[in-house]
Amino acid sequence: MFVEPIYNPPKVIGVADPDIDPAGNIPYELLLTGIDVVVPLWTDYASEPGERDILYVCFEQPALEQDPVRIETICLPENMKPEFKIHIGPEYLLHNGPGNLWYEVYDSADNPAYSFRRTLTIDRTPVPTDLPVAEFPHAKDGYLNCETQPPMWEGVTVKIPSLTSFEVEVGDVCNIYWSAYISHNGSGLQITKARKKIEHKISTEEELRNGFVEVVAPYDIHIKPMINNASALVGYEVYRGARQVGKSIVGLVRVDRIIPGEELPCGP
Repeated sequence: MFVEPIYNPPKVIGVADPDIDPAGNIPYELLLTGIDVVVPLWTDYASEPGERDILYVCFEQPALEQDPVRIETICLPENMKPEFKIHIGPEYLLHNGPGNLWYEVYDSADNPAYSFRRTLTIDRTPVPTDLPVAEFPHAKDGYLNCETQPPMWEGVTVKIPSLTSFEVEVGDVCNIYWSAYISHNGSGLQITKARKKIEHKISTEEELRNGFVEVVAPYDIHIKPMINNASALVGYEVYRGARQVGKSIVGLVRVDRIIPGEELPCGP
């Protein structure tokens, strides 16, 4: 007997919502570790002694012509909580292609209630991690210091090189990550408040061919905390929709705002 679904499709931690990515691309790293499915507590749940509900989280890929994965959880009144996180292991995520994810709840009388289905897509092609390192056009010998022009307090320019030799297209989004350290080699204690993410949509063939620049600013937050023998790491990732298509080698720039013989660092 057909039962009309009544619940919203489940969420998956680390996978974009369907309104953002209808294909539900699972990030490559989650294919290696498995996914966590979030099921909110349903209505009319078991609440009296002797009652129980059974939750099934289900995943199938119709092209495989095999039974769906069904992960069972027995839910007793004393174990009810606002949401359940159910793990689907990587052994169930081995085959490329789209699939359907949903959940079912059976009450103490085994009356079923279903959620609507959502699409998840598996692509186990490894993400290339060899995109060229970001450049720092105003650094000299790898250093930003008190003589740097334009001065650091106007921001630090980061250049993403040409990407025409890689599987990157106009319309892809480049996420640039800046992280600061008190050491000169990008290790040890990180200055967490100085982190920055810059999102850049590649809009022209010229940007693909010649690269493009972004500026890390404002100075007070992202650069000023680095004073003497400090450094920053910059890496970037390229996404096509919700699917990652490339990741860069990480670049290092050293930062020194001390003038020999002076007590105070340069800059405002």
